[in-house]
Amino acid sequence: MALAAQIAFAAGCSGGQTGGTSEPSEKSGETVTKTNVPEPVKLKFQPVGAGYLYEDDFQLLMVEPLKKKYPHITVEYVMPGKGTMIDDLVAAKDVPDLLIYGIGNYTQYRDLGILTDITPLLNKMKIDLGRFKPWVLDNIKVDGKLYSLPYAMNTNAIYYNLDLFDKFGVPYPKSGMTWDDILEVTKRLSRFEDNTQYKGFMYLNSYWLGYQLSLPFTDAAKKKSMIHTDGWSRAFQMMKAIDTIPGNERGSPVADFYDKRNLAMVGAYNLIPTLKQEKYRTLRWDVAGYPSFKEKPNIAPPVDLHQITISNSTKHPEEAMQVIDLLTSEEVQLISARSTGRASPLLNKRVEQELGADMELIKGKNVTAFFDTQPAPNVMFANEDIAVQRSIEKFYKEYSGGSMDVNVLMQKIGEDANQAISVLNNK
Repeated sequence: MALAAQIAFAAGCSGGQTGGTSEPSEKSGETVTKTNVPEPVKLKFQPVGAGYLYEDDFQLLMVEPLKKKYPHITVEYVMPGKGTMIDDLVAAKDVPDLLIYGIGNYTQYRDLGILTDITPLLNKMKIDLGRFKPWVLDNIKVDGKLYSLPYAMNTNAIYYNLDLFDKFGVPYPKSGMTWDDILEVTKRLSRFEDNTQYKGFMYLNSYWLGYQLSLPFTDAAKKKSMIHTDGWSRAFQMMKAIDTIPGNERGSPVADFYDKRNLAMVGAYNLIPTLKQEKYRTLRWDVAGYPSFKEKPNIAPPVDLHQITISNSTKHPEEAMQVIDLLTSEEVQLISARSTGRASPLLNKRVEQELGADMELIKGKNVTAFFDTQPAPNVMFANEDIAVQRSIEKFYKEYSGGSMDVNVLMQKIGEDANQAISVLNNK
């Protein structure tokens, strides 16, 4: 595969370059022309959450490569927190030049008015998009426009606690399992022992299984909920079957897995960047392919594509694009895969095969499990979709607790979501 396009700026290009000057040399009669040197440029950068690019990964994947290739560009990390969340920065008119967000954050950033179509800049700077997997770019385009480039794929898999499987003498999970298989394994692992309630399996969000089946949340044309379908009924019933196994009542999936360590399996996105933190080094874990519905074998939930973009208020768009081009280059993507465990969006087998190669943490782990399933197509959530998701979260617990049947659940979700959608569209 072709390496990432190398962008060099000649005299006269933007970026604050100074013109050459001639000065007499020590040798009589000779003149030496100083080489054009770009003026220093300082950019601000912020991820939507620290886990999207931890500060040590920021140093490894952005700061150090910039020192080597574009030493005139420095980037300051703006940690999201109290007073520095993206809404706060927009209100203060201090939006960072570079922003990282996930699929689920697109609508928020769009509505804040800070995104811009980067296609003209990509064309002007001749950025090589051929290095990306085609479906990856297709899944983040909106009306044919690109507002960002992906730098990581948050792949889904089953993470499992080896100690708990060993403790209860249960065979480890394998790729290719269906949800029915997971139900049986979960029953064997959900038990109360040693004054601890051990749980077998948890999925992530309350709409995740429907998302896996590519079920629409709304009718985009009618601006109405599309939750009352056979597909959603199937998804909700499977979720309830998992959540009502005695002892496997729903808790906090990820925290129960690596903090409390009372959860044997969690179906989740890429946890490796988190698990490499020192406090989790003693957790014995491995991975298997994400479980699927038998009618759609080996289809996992969509990949959460982590994206980096340029805010429309930056005064240095070309330098910001140089940072993005470098982060998504084959060279830096290989470092990212080998040293941080992030799956790459590049169409490059070597980068894929060397996932975690430099990480003691995942030596011997079944990291190929991340690629044992095919992700369902991505959806760029609209505000109407998010309204439906909130309604699912609002009523699902009542359903799983037995106070209503699945048809009543879908009716309540639809009514509540449609009311919220109506408010959104009348603003």
